Amino acid sequence: MHNTFARFGGDEESRRDELIRTIEHSVEQLSLAELEALYYDLVAKDYIR
Repeated sequence: MHNTFARFGGDEESRRDELIRTIEHSVEQLSLAELEALYYDLVAKDYIR
């Protein structure tokens, strides 16, 4: 994860895929309480409908 936001080359789709993989990996490490807090925050900001 050293390269996060360090590379801007490549197309938009590959950058999107890279960001999704990074987010998925990070979310997998969260505890249930942290996941619930994240979920409610995303719902409150209307990112999850």
